[in-house]
Amino acid sequence: METSERRGEALSAHWRRRHNRMGYWYILPAVLLFAFMVVYPIVRSFYLSFFQYSILEPDAARFVGLDNYAKIFTRTAPWQSFRNTLYFATVFVPPYVILALVIAVMLNAVRKGSVFLRTMIFTPVVVSLAVSAVMWTLFYDAKFGPVQMLIVKTCDLINFVPHVFGRSDLISAPVGGVLGDPRWAMLGIAAMCFWNGVGINIILFLVGLQRIGDDLYEASRVDGAGAWQRFWHITLPQLRPTIFLVVLLSLIGAFKIFGQPYIMTGGGPADSTKTYVMQLYNLAFKYGKFQLGLASAMAYALAVLIFVMSMFLRKLNREVE
Repeated sequence: METSERRGEALSAHWRRRHNRMGYWYILPAVLLFAFMVVYPIVRSFYLSFFQYSILEPDAARFVGLDNYAKIFTRTAPWQSFRNTLYFATVFVPPYVILALVIAVMLNAVRKGSVFLRTMIFTPVVVSLAVSAVMWTLFYDAKFGPVQMLIVKTCDLINFVPHVFGRSDLISAPVGGVLGDPRWAMLGIAAMCFWNGVGINIILFLVGLQRIGDDLYEASRVDGAGAWQRFWHITLPQLRPTIFLVVLLSLIGAFKIFGQPYIMTGGGPADSTKTYVMQLYNLAFKYGKFQLGLASAMAYALAVLIFVMSMFLRKLNREVE
């Protein structure tokens, strides 16, 4: 009896091992496709980052070591594009996170019509980036753009009081449209990106808010806590993991921005909206340069920056906890 049971267990174990080995053959096509489309380009670009390499003259590639990485810190163009990207992240990420949290808290308190409101807020997210960029470019047009007209009227209203006392304007309206003025162009792109993507952050915050138990709020009400105290001492601490996730994703998206300024301004006016990734793209594929080595080095420098930033935020989140 024991011998037959052992034999049965051995056969069962053999069948499981054979069945598990067959599973590798099922996933092999997907693994090969992933390796060819993702792994190989990553490894190849890292290899090219140490070469002076042009796609027009592949046989003339020359090993330069860390020279491409040194050029990122010594050339003006990469630094200027990085400063533009940093400025975009500064004006975009805080409202992208804070206003999303405020809207999510208000939506979470709505009972009637909440589904309709959430649908309306999330609708811009499903709109194509190219469609959104073209639409907002028309909104910013200097001749007939409604947003341009609204900004001009608002600036006139703000400057009315200084004019009465014979003083200069406090704020000047964009000249040549929002996207035609170097002072306003990046702000206009940030506004478009906010409209197009804030719905994702709101949904993430709503999911976090719905995970907070009602018993915590009920106990705080019994203790006499007001709305602000409940928000500060219950909502924010409970939302800390979600806030960390939203801030991290927002920062990564801000530093990787490319499509919006590429479509709306092409990097202008006066390179005021040329972002780091756009500069990378131009070096690799435009203007007859095809400097894939330098572009690959810029890509890996950005990847390292994002990794360091992620680790810093993760450590900060742990310390707060």
